[in-house]
Amino acid sequence: MMRKFMVAAWMMVAGTCLAQQIDLKSLDKFAPLAKSKTEIAMDESMLKSAASFLDDKNAQEGTAKAISKNIKGIFLRSYEFNQKGAVKPEDLKVVLDQLKTPNWNRFLRNEEDGELTEIWMHTTNGQSDGLLLVSAEGDELTVINLVGTVNLSDLSSLGNLGALGNLSNIGNSKAPTPAPQPGAEPKKDDD
Repeated sequence: MMRKFMVAAWMMVAGTCLAQQIDLKSLDKFAPLAKSKTEIAMDESMLKSAASFLDDKNAQEGTAKAISKNIKGIFLRSYEFNQKGAVKPEDLKVVLDQLKTPNWNRFLRNEEDGELTEIWMHTTNGQSDGLLLVSAEGDELTVINLVGTVNLSDLSSLGNLGALGNLSNIGNSKAPTPAPQPGAEPKKDDD
């Protein structure tokens, strides 16, 4: 339920963002405790390199390539644990304390049954230029920091940039679908 709400909130924002890079190293302590993990740290040069493999003639890849031109970095930590309550809201204090500047503004906070979801935007001179999403739900923790401008409604298109397929699946209860390989036919969902 909360994941669907989170995706809906992302789609409603549909603004631009240029995220200030947040230090996520404090979350690395959860990696050894997790039964599955996804960690992405792509700076501007890595994103440009990944985007260079995308084909402009393919509509989906062309869209992802165009969107990626304005992104300076994508940093993600996503962990799934064997038990609920592995991460408590106070464990996220080190990350959230970095947002205590006038330029960061929280526009969504949902705390319920020991679960926490927050979305923050960074602004400079009245322009949205930052995004941080934090979601600690039951047996899962996901933190995403975007650096660079992007229309949030186009995030799913970034799934074509290598391991970033996980971005387009955040909020889904299904397991992430691997990004299609260049030239491969997209798989159809059986649902």
